[in-house]
Amino acid sequence: MRVEVPIFLFLAATGFHAVLAASLELAEKEDTFAEDVGLEQLSDLQKRDQEQFEAAQMNEDAHSEDVRYLEAVQDENTEENDTQEEEDMADRDRDVEADEEESESDEEIDDELIEDKARDKVRTKPETKLRLSEPAGGIM
Repeated sequence: MRVEVPIFLFLAATGFHAVLAASLELAEKEDTFAEDVGLEQLSDLQKRDQEQFEAAQMNEDAHSEDVRYLEAVQDENTEENDTQEEEDMADRDRDVEADEEESESDEEIDDELIEDKARDKVRTKPETKLRLSEPAGGIM
């Protein structure tokens, strides 16, 4: 019996070592397989992410081009409006100056007409002159 125990222990240790080695090899294969599958899945995810990123970049580029175009159009319209407003202001200034000149000439004409009417009244009413030349005391 003494010889059987060490042989039994030796065989048990050898069997345990074989089972442990097989288990470790299987674990390594599973890890490698998981890594390969993980890399494939990761590469698929990376591909999708890259495609989405490129699509987003294209959309962003298109959007920024649209924004630049709209800004350019708006700047052009603003410049046209500014130019138009400046022209309108110049026209208004000219109109105001012309109106002022016309108003001044109208006032001069009105003044001349008033003076002419006053002269005509004085000329047509000689009794007004008489009345003005009579003494203020009444009839004597």
